[in-house]
Amino acid sequence: MDNACKLRTVAATAVATVALSLPIAIARAETATAPIPGAAIEEPDNATVSPGPLEQGATLAPPAPNTSPPEANGGVNAGDGTAEPNPDLGEEEAAKNPTGGGPGPGGAITIPVLPTSSCSSSGVPPVLIPIYQRASNAYGLGPQGPAVLAGINEIETGFGQNLGPSYAGAVGWMQFMPATWEAYGVDADQDGVADPNNPEDAIFAAASYLSASGMPEDIYSAIFAYNHADWYVADVLANAACFAQEVGGPGITASSLTPKIQVFKCTPAEDWRKQLPPVYLRAFEDAAARYELGKRGVWVLAAIARLESNFGEGMTKKQLQETGPLGLDGTEWARFAVDGDEDGTIRREDPVDSAATLARLIWSRGSIEAGVFSHNQAEWYVQEVLAQADQMAGKCKVRYADWALAPLETGFLTPGEQAVLMGSLASAPRSAPQAVKAVIAAANSITHTPYVWGGGHGSWYSYGYDCSGSVSYALHGGGLLDTPLVSGALASYGEPGPGKWITIYANPTHVYMEVAGLRYDTVGNFGGETGPRWHAEPPYPDGFEVRHPTGY
Repeated sequence: MDNACKLRTVAATAVATVALSLPIAIARAETATAPIPGAAIEEPDNATVSPGPLEQGATLAPPAPNTSPPEANGGVNAGDGTAEPNPDLGEEEAAKNPTGGGPGPGGAITIPVLPTSSCSSSGVPPVLIPIYQRASNAYGLGPQGPAVLAGINEIETGFGQNLGPSYAGAVGWMQFMPATWEAYGVDADQDGVADPNNPEDAIFAAASYLSASGMPEDIYSAIFAYNHADWYVADVLANAACFAQEVGGPGITASSLTPKIQVFKCTPAEDWRKQLPPVYLRAFEDAAARYELGKRGVWVLAAIARLESNFGEGMTKKQLQETGPLGLDGTEWARFAVDGDEDGTIRREDPVDSAATLARLIWSRGSIEAGVFSHNQAEWYVQEVLAQADQMAGKCKVRYADWALAPLETGFLTPGEQAVLMGSLASAPRSAPQAVKAVIAAANSITHTPYVWGGGHGSWYSYGYDCSGSVSYALHGGGLLDTPLVSGALASYGEPGPGKWITIYANPTHVYMEVAGLRYDTVGNFGGETGPRWHAEPPYPDGFEVRHPTGY
């Protein structure tokens, strides 16, 4: 498995959960990576397989055989193949071909009353809680171990409702690949067989694997070893935060979801210290941090400003007002304009607004190279920018701070109660509540980002989003959601029925919403594009649960 995108954190157990707050998308912005096969965040197993929700007094028994391979998550060492989901298919197409079935557990376990949980409608089956606790104690996972094991178990198999095999070949309660099970399988119940379909054996084996991979000292790395994807780590930690009260896990709280981002204080290389104006350097530092371009992004923005205008000195006043010092054309300003200094006005000649706008463009393309090429579609230009960036690069001090992308307004409000499409952005109704206007602004902020399966779940900020990631992001922008939710969870979010301002349409495989009369969706885009976009076309409600945020 390629670990190139891994963000390592070496921290004491007491602060390990802050790992979720790290700017996960920085690695994604610098190296576009494919989603891990078998780790489909939009199709959680417990929402799509044939067994229904667990009921009081039910038993975990082998489900009826099914010749179709179920979509189990893929778990430990699920392989590093190159097959990717087809984003053009869209999540609602997947709903037409649900899969399920598979072998059941080694023995039936009676399930008593299931408490509610902020993570899922069913909560953690109480019968499993002492297993998580014993396994965590046996392998020294620390006080957060039981909640982490529960978080993995819910994602991998929906607490045993879908045992696989996944199409990557992972099996059992905690989704082990056969070779990994050979190395870490445990006969925890001492019946003479180490069985991945036995919940106790599988959970103890997962604890053994997490211990060998770094827990409790490095929780992030241990979970990453379980499934090599940053969003997976974030989802496990988000689940653990929700399950902590039920299973025990001091130190894991929802506050660990507070987004943090790197903030830079940079010094150019010796030959450039007098040539790079401080006001420009500060603008590049802020823009690279806000749009998660990393330290390299600081120098790339500086190189572009040097090539385009020599930091404004090579342009007339009229040219600066038209393109700005980084040479953005009218189309780029129309699609990506950002009020970088948040003074209420976007001024193209302002290096702060110009740098933030170009950084947003680069961020939307998924990598620095792709973003620079989009800005000037010539290979020589990309090479020259990168070469000059290397010459300018000095040292950057890095700290972490709470940060949020500035909402992207359209510059005016629309009379009445209907939003209006202005190009690719939505103009909010003047009469809408402030929360609704904020939802629209947040949704505007991630338009033109690509469809990325799992995007928006590992971090609020990603170079691309899937359907539930984009809806979650927009709702979060309006203060209506604290943590990203998958499609199935959004099907029980808020209250039933359509809302006055916001209506959510969700099923286990897809979600979209209507806000003030406009549809916000990741499929069926104009020009064949996929990813979060606004649409004037009406919703298509058949097969979806209809919900709305309370009060809206």
